[in-house]
Amino acid sequence: MQQDSEYLLLNTIHELSQANADISQRDLSRAIHLSLGMTNVLLKRLSERGFLLIKKVSPRQVSYVLTPEGMNELAGRTYRYLKRTIKKVANYKETIVMIANDAKQRGFARLGVLGKSDIDFIVEYAAHSAGLPYAVYSEDGQVPQDSFVFVSENWDAPCALTGTSVAHIQALLSGEQ
Repeated sequence: MQQDSEYLLLNTIHELSQANADISQRDLSRAIHLSLGMTNVLLKRLSERGFLLIKKVSPRQVSYVLTPEGMNELAGRTYRYLKRTIKKVANYKETIVMIANDAKQRGFARLGVLGKSDIDFIVEYAAHSAGLPYAVYSEDGQVPQDSFVFVSENWDAPCALTGTSVAHIQALLSGEQ
């Protein structure tokens, strides 16, 4: 949590300073969803580590600027975050392609997603890879019997689909399936 909060704070200061916006501690605490006290602690810590300059502009206004070391730290953390994210997406793709190939071997005629998913592009790729038509369904009653369906992680309505013809994306993302 601490590392993520520091990253969010560094990134928020960088983004807001690019927009030439006056940044208050209150604005920062709202942007990163932390208390004002915790934001203050993080600002002091980042300043002590040389990542941030804190300048008093007036008695009631403070300016926050990332140092070159702060920019390097932000870049390094961003790189590590992207690397982890890409690895996770590759793992999701591998798992979904394996499930799609298994669905084809079990005789399913098409692959689909129930609801709008953030990773529907992976399911579409898996369908194409397995040689199955791809479809997006907005209601579980639209799903043909010969379809294997991934239930979107954003699907919050009760789902009548059960058994071996369905996989829940939320379970895949959390490693449950």
